Amino acid sequence: MSLVARLTVLVVLWSVPAAQAAEPLPRELSALRESLQRTRQLSARFKQTRHWAALQDALVTQGTIRYEKGGRLVWRMDPPAESEVILDDQRATIHYPALGTTQTLDLMADPGLGKVFRSIRSVLEADLERLQPIFELRLDRKVPLRLTLKPRLPEVSRTVERIRLEFDKELRLTQVRLDEPGGDWTEIVFHSHVIETATR
Repeated sequence: MSLVARLTVLVVLWSVPAAQAAEPLPRELSALRESLQRTRQLSARFKQTRHWAALQDALVTQGTIRYEKGGRLVWRMDPPAESEVILDDQRATIHYPALGTTQTLDLMADPGLGKVFRSIRSVLEADLERLQPIFELRLDRKVPLRLTLKPRLPEVSRTVERIRLEFDKELRLTQVRLDEPGGDWTEIVFHSHVIETATR
């Protein structure tokens, strides 16, 4: 999976898309947003399967994701494809331990990529209104919740054609499918969630 496509997935890992400005959020999304607002820390294991339109074989990798409210989001791939992506407001840092190399992307220098990454903060802080211009939403199933997102912006649609999100009955993200314009697609399945919530 390309770096940009993989990091685009991070935008929606724990996301709650917004409804149109003139419409209130559906009840199901309001509950999801409230759950996200109470989250102080979260982590999960994932299994990522990358499919190419031109090939029969798929690439399977595993790893962990971790987020602390007001802090960094870390996406870590297990060996043999070991890598670590750390996101904050200003930059994305990619570390490849086996190669001993680190790459830093300045999100301010690339407006399109910066828009994608800044939406990560909006998602994790449950600032749904800021996401309204980025994605269209289709509510496919209410219980357990399943959503489909389609990008509104050209700089996002060049990377991803649609994103499908599936949640369990406790509103934990369990599956993401990312379809790319060329016919390639990636599925990420999450398990072993650990979520620390703020007390009311």
